Amino acid sequence: MTQSIYKKNQQNIIPLLQKGKTNSYRPEDIKRWGVERFLDTVCAKEDIIIPALGFTDEENKRMATTLMEDTKEHDI
Repeated sequence: MTQSIYKKNQQNIIPLLQKGKTNSYRPEDIKRWGVERFLDTVCAKEDIIIPALGFTDEENKRMATTLMEDTKEHDI
């Protein structure tokens, strides 16, 4: 395989996201790969489960109230 073909093949490989690591992609790479192909390759196939953070019911109610007030105040 010639060097130019090898280089081109390497450019078409989309590196997968790695758990626990910072992943970044250059916009020009995403554009070259194609956005749909990129998202199909990189995005999770199943729902992401957010673990319980240990807040009490009272804390959850206070946060909900605060979010509602902020939403009204800032017209979000």
